[in-house]
Amino acid sequence: MEVFKKTIISNDILRVLRVKPFFLMMVSEFFSQFAFNMQNFVLIFVIFGATHSSTAVSGIILSFTIPAVLFSIFSGVYVDRWNKKKIIFYTHLVRGILLLPFLIPNLPIAYIYILTFLIAVATQFFIPAESAIIPQLIPKNLIIPGNAIFAFGIYSTILLGYMFSGPALIILGKTYTILFLSSLFFISTFFVTAIKFPHNKKTAKAEKHSSSQNVSFMHETKEVFSFIRRARLVMHAILMLTIAQAVILTFAVLGPGYVTTILSSPLESLSWILIAPAGLGMAIGILFLGSIGKRFKQERLSALGFLAVGVSFILLPFGSKFASREFVSTINYYLPSILHITVLHIIVVLAFIIGFSISLVFIPANSIIQLETGSRMRGRIYGFLNSMVGGVSFLPVILSGSLADILGVGSVISGIGILMLILSIVFFFLK
Repeated sequence: MEVFKKTIISNDILRVLRVKPFFLMMVSEFFSQFAFNMQNFVLIFVIFGATHSSTAVSGIILSFTIPAVLFSIFSGVYVDRWNKKKIIFYTHLVRGILLLPFLIPNLPIAYIYILTFLIAVATQFFIPAESAIIPQLIPKNLIIPGNAIFAFGIYSTILLGYMFSGPALIILGKTYTILFLSSLFFISTFFVTAIKFPHNKKTAKAEKHSSSQNVSFMHETKEVFSFIRRARLVMHAILMLTIAQAVILTFAVLGPGYVTTILSSPLESLSWILIAPAGLGMAIGILFLGSIGKRFKQERLSALGFLAVGVSFILLPFGSKFASREFVSTINYYLPSILHITVLHIIVVLAFIIGFSISLVFIPANSIIQLETGSRMRGRIYGFLNSMVGGVSFLPVILSGSLADILGVGSVISGIGILMLILSIVFFFLK
């Protein structure tokens, strides 16, 4: 019993959660990210319900993705100059206020686009501020479990936002759903005000130096590019995170076609066949890395994650062929009918592996960025990362759907898998 107690106490995930400022920040992150992600899905439903137009839905998606390309580097520069706690507080407050005009009946579509765009602009200041602030809240030896919990908050809120957006509109209606989301942003501001930062003379001096310097925006932007060129580990981490986000979006774009054409399942089954297993795999990967991840070389873990994603993508279109193999039939012969292995079981396992593997990329790469950059530079680095993600994200959204219509969903998924295998080999040998 004593051994079990010591194991629990020494667990890195629980140790980092006992750091009160970090715990409060993660609670604030959960409420705000859940509100932001659920808001995006809710607005997609609202727009489609009002217009029955896929083009109109594309407009709302562009409204909350374009700001990442236009403002991320700009916001990163100012995040490094300003107080990060205040940035997080005001971005929560502003987003909560900007949701309130959605309560106006029959609000014109153009106003919905503009408000969504402004919320996304505020979010571009929030993302680098929150990512950059983590090393100020926890000791250096807890950076990896801290990032694990941070990643769990991000991806769990995406999954929960997707799951609850439809039911919320059905049960609460549009008006009370908007009020609920706005209130979540306001609750987030409360938790931010409760955070007391550990006194760090070095960080305080760096922030004071940044805010007092009269340096041009272009100079600070050039400084980021110069730093990234010199810091190869940071450059590799940014590339890995950008590609990983692009893969997630590609997974989302091709998912409906994969489920309906290759699996011949109803579209509604997408959530439990692909999204839920991938989310579970990511959660377990995050807990695994948060507990023992610091024992492994971070860049090797990320390369391994790319390798596993590549293999899984290649195998996804061939799930039915595996299910019909003789060895599977032999196993099923000895199993009760309720436990028979089917193509869906194989696909669920592959989706789980994809989610687990993405976590092997996200957490180590973020940890490298936070450990290799100083507080005076970190906000700009995350701003650059968000800009890269936003820019690259257009390619899978536009190209993967078009190529799937021409070549078939299975061919495109396998092609992406082969590309991921090649990238894993490249990243494995990068120094």
